[in-house]
Formats: sequence, C-alpha cells, structure tokens
Amino acid sequence: MWFWVWTLLVVGTLVGAFLLGRRLWRSVRELGRELSRASEVASELGARAEELSRRLEAAQPSTAPTLFDDPVELRHRVHALRADRHERRGERRRRDERVWARWRRFNA
Repeated sequence: MWFWVWTLLVVGTLVGAFLLGRRLWRSVRELGRELSRASEVASELGARAEELSRRLEAAQPSTAPTLFDDPVELRHRVHALRADRHERRGERRRRDERVWARWRRFNA
C-alpha cells in the first residue's frame, strides 16, 4: 500500500515540476521577446532624441563674439530680442491672470 502512495506522490511531483518548468520556459521566451522589442524601441528613441537635439542645437542663436560686427545690426538684434521677451512676458501675464480668475471663483 505504501508503495502506491509513494509512487503517486513521486509521479504527482514530476508532473507538477514539468508543468511549472513549461510555464517558466514560456515566460522566459516571452520576456526575451519583450526585451528585444524594448531594445528596438530604445534604439529608435535614442535616434529620435539625437535628431531632436541636433535640430535644437541648429535652431539656437549664435553666441559667437560680436565685437567687430556692425553696431546698427546688433542694436536691431537686441531690440528684436527685447520685443520677443516683452511678448512672452505679456503672454505669461495673460495666462496667470486666467489662473488667478479661476482661483478667485473657487475661493469665493
């Protein structure tokens, strides 16, 4: 009688180990596929970030020395930069006022 009990326990253990091993193997395969896909996406993201960095660098204004450039041209450039700054400041102020108006409505 004990022989059959131990045989059943050993066979049950082997079947359980087989099922567990098969599930682990499938999980490892799926993990490998996902890691492969993640590395492809990461490489595409790196290439995209490099391209955006290159574009941003190209769009930046020159910071080269302007000691011997035409003063009139430099003055026009400074006026344009100040006008852009003034416009951005005005837009920021308008956004802030909208936020403050919403806050006042909720606090009233």
